[in-house]
Amino acid sequence: MNIILVSNRLSRAVTLGPRHLWLVAIFCGLALFGLLTVASWATYNLTRSLGISLPTLPGVPVTQQRQIDLLAVRLGQMQAQLVRLDGLTRRVADRTGIDAKPFQSNIAAPQGGAMSSLPERSLNLAQLQALVGGADGKIENAIDQYDLFDTILTQRKLNTFQAPANLPTAAGVRSSAYGWRIDPFDGRQTFHEGIDFVGDVGTAIFAAAGGKVLKAEYHNEYGNMVEIEHGNGIISRYAHASQLLVKVGEEVRTGQKLALLGSTGRSTGPHLHFEIRYKGVPQNPLYFLQLGAKPATVKLASD
Repeated sequence: MNIILVSNRLSRAVTLGPRHLWLVAIFCGLALFGLLTVASWATYNLTRSLGISLPTLPGVPVTQQRQIDLLAVRLGQMQAQLVRLDGLTRRVADRTGIDAKPFQSNIAAPQGGAMSSLPERSLNLAQLQALVGGADGKIENAIDQYDLFDTILTQRKLNTFQAPANLPTAAGVRSSAYGWRIDPFDGRQTFHEGIDFVGDVGTAIFAAAGGKVLKAEYHNEYGNMVEIEHGNGIISRYAHASQLLVKVGEEVRTGQKLALLGSTGRSTGPHLHFEIRYKGVPQNPLYFLQLGAKPATVKLASD
């Protein structure tokens, strides 16, 4: 292919053949490369003059470095959580007379044991992230528990707190414990935020402690549900009832009949789902309940 250039300033036409076109292309490429080199040099000098550093680790991909940075941030958060946990440990120890030193995070727990006969395994980044996440969750749970214990100890000292320690029903068989379980509806692993008591429809449900009724209503998942506020951020919840016997705002006493056991809401059969929450966070009811005792009951004039 030939290109013919015609100009008024020239007395004749100029023809550019393939050879000339290749020379023009090479010239343009060199010019573009030179411009990019100059631009890179200018950017580098500008960032240095402004004190901007571009962090790089030899041999570490950018995505992996980002994950390492996130782990470092999470480690800093965990260190702050441990400081808070140490403070709560000392407060609880002061109220109970327990020596707090063995439980402080700055004192390493003694460890040991024989060499394992199994081969060693190295952790990859994904496994390390999972372990850090698990430890983070355990620290948060420990802080919640210590907050709760601190509140209970303080209020008991002032004689102003009544813990929800009484069994909520005479149906003593427990079908599901607090914690992780296989969901009975979709087969996935989910966290069960209370404990379940199996019984016949119509079995009485009692208040685990005195307080004020916050909710007495139908919920899509909990079915007929009652919530009682016991003070200091602690509530107890009674779900899947066949009938509710109290109203919102009503003051109830320990052992007062609240509802009748049923299978309403997201339920596979008659049972009581019982929860205890502190500041909205579910707690293990077994920390409170006196499982060896019978439910305390109150005889009301309306019964």
